[in-house]
Amino acid sequence: MALPPSSKYLQRANDPVDEVERDSLNRRLNAAFADGRITHDDYAAAMDTVYGARVLGDLVPVIERLPAAAVDVPAIVQQGGPPAGRVAESRNLVPVAIGVGLVGISLLTILLLILAVVIL
Repeated sequence: MALPPSSKYLQRANDPVDEVERDSLNRRLNAAFADGRITHDDYAAAMDTVYGARVLGDLVPVIERLPAAAVDVPAIVQQGGPPAGRVAESRNLVPVAIGVGLVGISLLTILLLILAVVIL
């Protein structure tokens, strides 16, 4: 597939290739090869080009032949979960409310006993 004219590989064809760019293409080529989207020969030739490239323009053949990324639905989307807009299923908070109430009553009772001892 031909690159659009706005591609950095065409617009900045004379800029040097940095290690970040090489690593990015390396990961994309590895994923394409692992998914079976490119053959071993295409993979080897592309890797030779990537690591032999001096300027971004040298990478154009690799970019043009690199297949689109595999369409994977992120795991977070695949998993069933609460309806949109809700972070989690609602929980039964009655036991928690009862526990909080009992702790509050206990603390209030202790406070009243301390006050009664101090005042008397």
